[in-house]
Amino acid sequence: MNLLVNAGIPLRTNDHYKIQHDKVVVIDANTVQTGSFNYTASAERSNSENVVVLWNVPDVAKAYLSHWQSRWDQGKPYASSY
Repeated sequence: MNLLVNAGIPLRTNDHYKIQHDKVVVIDANTVQTGSFNYTASAERSNSENVVVLWNVPDVAKAYLSHWQSRWDQGKPYASSY
């Protein structure tokens, strides 16, 4: 996290939830990718995973972006420890 913040990338932490388990990618406010898939080698090679890609669904993308924004807004800015 320090690496990202030190590179000028805004980062926030959110302790409102025991686990944040959202796995979603929103592309150009139009395409949504979601599912159980973790972006790791083991997920690709060893695990039983699922993923769905929804193309040209701006209303769905807007809902996911709204969810993400609510989590961002609940968070606190992360300060680098070095």
